[in-house]
Parts: sequence; structure tokens; C-alpha cells
Amino acid sequence: MAKRIMARPARLESSGTNPPSAADLLENKLEQLNSLLWCCYGAGDGWFEDAGEAHRDNLLWIASDLAREAVALFQESERR
Repeated sequence: MAKRIMARPARLESSGTNPPSAADLLENKLEQLNSLLWCCYGAGDGWFEDAGEAHRDNLLWIASDLAREAVALFQESERR
């Protein structure tokens, strides 16, 4: 089985002068969203249902924010 690749943290490149590209930030956001949704649905252990309405709403709010940020980063990377 292949090793799971975790997204790189959003930080300046080694030269210290170039900010991370939109594509790199997009990769980070999508990996975060994937992990969040895996915890909510993919684990299959039922904790999401047991968390309560307020926690479920907050988790879905986080997922929505990540998806919205990913769309913005994708559009930015397409412009370049």
C-alpha cells in the first residue's frame, strides 16, 4: 500500500524571498479538506454522528471554508 503524502506546510521557500505558489497552497487546502472529510465520513466509526449538532455544523463550516479557499487558489493558479 502506498504511503499517505501529507501536504507541505504553507511557508516561504528555502530562499526566503518567494511566497508559496497558488498551486502549492491549493495542494495544502485539498489535503486538509480530504483529511477532514475522511475523519467525518471515511473512518466509519460513527463519531461524527455522536459529536452533536453544534460540532457537526462547525466541522462542515470548516470543510466549506477549505473548499471555497481551494476554488479561489485554483482560479488564481489558472490566471498565471
